Amino acid sequence: MREKRLVTAQELDLAVEIGRKFGGARLIVALALRTAWLCVRRSVEVRGLTRDAISHDGILWHDGKDSTKPAILIEWSPALQATITEALQVKRHHVAGSMYVFGNMRGQRYTKGGWKAMLDDLMRECEKAAAERKLSFRKFSLQDCRPMGVSNKLEKGHQDVQDATLHSDGNMIAKVYDRRSQKRAKPAA
Repeated sequence: MREKRLVTAQELDLAVEIGRKFGGARLIVALALRTAWLCVRRSVEVRGLTRDAISHDGILWHDGKDSTKPAILIEWSPALQATITEALQVKRHHVAGSMYVFGNMRGQRYTKGGWKAMLDDLMRECEKAAAERKLSFRKFSLQDCRPMGVSNKLEKGHQDVQDATLHSDGNMIAKVYDRRSQKRAKPAA
């Protein structure tokens, strides 16, 4: 069984910093990690994000497991807008297509193997940087960013977690994605 990993803000920030340092494919991967957290999306949804899903109001996401579910619009926040803008500005090879926001350097959708290789490269560089700075850091994946986003939203008291995840009930959210180490509640009076 997979460990219930909760990525920290420090770990995600380091991944984005290192992605920016190296640019190119590593930056694309780092920005995809940040987008998965901000939009509480599955890895298949983030890797498959196309430019036509981006609108004036936000990003229209479709459920990666059930295409019959209605899509969800994740509205722009300054952080999400900046992340997507930066991803779209990454220079690709001159023959690259421009369909995928987080596509490879040729503009194509990453294969699972290609994604894993780039993510492994990014995580290896993050581990080096963290060791030099004496920071706590553990490798994480795109799949680990969704629970981070859900846990952050729950911690802040957001009421739209079920809508954002496109889950039909809160049981799955509580069972799978809520990784808060401590739950909080306000008194009745």
